This record gives sequence, structure tokens and C-alpha cells, in this order.
Amino acid sequence: MSIRQRAHDAILGPFVADAAAAGLHWFYDVEDVARRGGDEPEFQPPEKNKYHSKRATGQFTHYGDHALVVLESVVERGGLDSEDYAARYRARFGAPDYDGYIDHATRDFLATGKGADDNQAGVFTKLPVLTVRYLEDLEFEARIEEGIRVTHDNTQAVRYGVAAACAIRAAVRGAGPAEVLDEVCRTSPAVVALVDKARGAGSDMVAFALEAGQTCPLPESFPVAMHAAYVAHDFKHAVRGSILSGGDTSGRLFVTAAIRGAVDGVPEDWLERMDQRARIEELTGKLLDSLPAEAG
Repeated sequence: MSIRQRAHDAILGPFVADAAAAGLHWFYDVEDVARRGGDEPEFQPPEKNKYHSKRATGQFTHYGDHALVVLESVVERGGLDSEDYAARYRARFGAPDYDGYIDHATRDFLATGKGADDNQAGVFTKLPVLTVRYLEDLEFEARIEEGIRVTHDNTQAVRYGVAAACAIRAAVRGAGPAEVLDEVCRTSPAVVALVDKARGAGSDMVAFALEAGQTCPLPESFPVAMHAAYVAHDFKHAVRGSILSGGDTSGRLFVTAAIRGAVDGVPEDWLERMDQRARIEELTGKLLDSLPAEAG
């Protein structure tokens, strides 16, 4: 694949994965998830999920809504404009008719107008778009940190968010899963132990999630996301394994599916089932067209 195609699929992949995971997002009993989803747990009806009950099959969770806010802002402003991003975020999630879930960081942001002291996986939603936009920027990590702090003004959010962005960047540049983990280990000594734990585990995604933790806080969600990206055979396997692992599947998939999208491509039959495909592909194309030649 060309670098442009890898960048395209690093953005589209997490949107597809979020839609695929919505029906079983935040189900923690993995035996229940397996009973409901079987071998192909993707695109289960969200109407049966208390967190996303007003969404239809193929639509996004609140994470996908957030990622679309970031994509729209970056495309229309030509890059990260923190004030514009914050204004759009408030307009989207603070709207009286918003029908999605409001997570902790968003509630705090709407109450205070500032980034929340929150260390959870919602921070991952902005990373694919920002990573592609600043792929070859000399101030890459500073750009990512600025974007993170708009909604998550927290040291762990920055630490693990920057590490995850570096992983996505490596995949877009053409690295394989093992090389992606090597790149993450260059970002911060604090993440090395978690990456080593993911690298040293077996290939069973469900077993590792149960061991490392299924919940939203980044010390759990970060290594589980990295492990799935590392051991999966392909994009579908990564998403299915993540769903079957339970917990905050959609949050983790904004890292896992960005990496595997860049590595494997995004399957057309899943793209066809995703809501707002045309809009997201249009915006992604505009973003890629605006990048310097070496990045796009």
C-alpha cells in the first residue's frame, strides 16, 4: 500500500471498528459476549446496549462522534485549532438533542470548558486524525499533546496518548506490528513495562484482556489495545478479538484499528455497513490532499 492509502485506512479503520463494536461495547462478561456475538460479533444491534440504545446498527458510539468532530475541525481549519475543536466538541455533545452517551471527560468539559483530569481511553479517539495530519511534523509529540489536552488535561492521558500516536504513525509509515511496538518503547520509559507485558503475552486476546484489565483507564486499555494490534492476523481478527475481550472495546479500537487499518487495509464489506461512510471518506480525502507531498 502507498503511504496515502495507509493514512486513509488508519483514519477509516477506527470509525468502522467503532460501528462494528457498538452493539457489545462495555459488556464485561466475556462468556456473555461470546454467546451474543459468536465467531462474528461485529455489527450487533446497539439498540440492545443500554449505553447506545438510541443508535442503529452501523452507527457510531460517542467515541465515533468525537472522532468525527476532530476530523471536521482539522479539515476545515487546516490543522489543529484548539479553540475551534473545543467549540465544535461543546456544540456536538452539549446539544439538547444529542442522543449518545456522555462520558466522564465530556461531562467535565461541558461543566468547566476545560480539559478534564481524566486518564481514560476516550483520549484515543482523536489520535488517528491528528497523527495523519502531523505525520512528518518536527513537533509531532507537541502537536499531539496539545490536541489531547483540549479534552483530557491529565499526565497519563498525554503519556499514553502520545505513545499510541507514535504507534499509529509507525504503522502509517509502513512498520509491521512488531516494529510498531518498538516505536512505542522509544516514547516514554513509563510505557515500556506495559508494552513488554503485551509483547510477552500469548496470542489469546481475550485472556490477555482479562489479565491486564478490560476497563477504560489507560494503564489497562493501552496495553490491551497494543496487544490486539500486535497478535492479530488481520484487521477483522483484531476487531473481533477486541470485541470478544469485552469492556471498553470501542475506546481501545481507536488505536488497534488505526494500526491494523494501516497494516492490512480496511475490508470493503465492513465499510459498506458503516454509517456516514461518504462523509468520512470525503473529509479524509480532503485531509490527505492538504498534506505535504512527503506525508501524503
